[in-house]
Amino acid sequence: MAYSPIEQGRLLSHRGLREVAIRHGAASAQVALAWALNSGSIVIPRARSDEHVRENRAALEIRLTAEDLAELDRTFAPPKRRQPLDVL
Repeated sequence: MAYSPIEQGRLLSHRGLREVAIRHGAASAQVALAWALNSGSIVIPRARSDEHVRENRAALEIRLTAEDLAELDRTFAPPKRRQPLDVL
């Protein structure tokens, strides 16, 4: 489960994420949500307004390609060894 799927905004500045977002004409946050959803995770994004809810909902419409997924996997490579989860 992804309680804070964009790490309270910290993920949004990564170049790989921005490049995928540009290709899809979407916001980086929407691509991050789409990626988390694509992995089968349950995501619980924050929304402070109706518009923000609509923006989050639009992530469901993004169809990430194999190229997108490979780029995101390179950008956010898994750790090579066990490590504790960050506390947000």
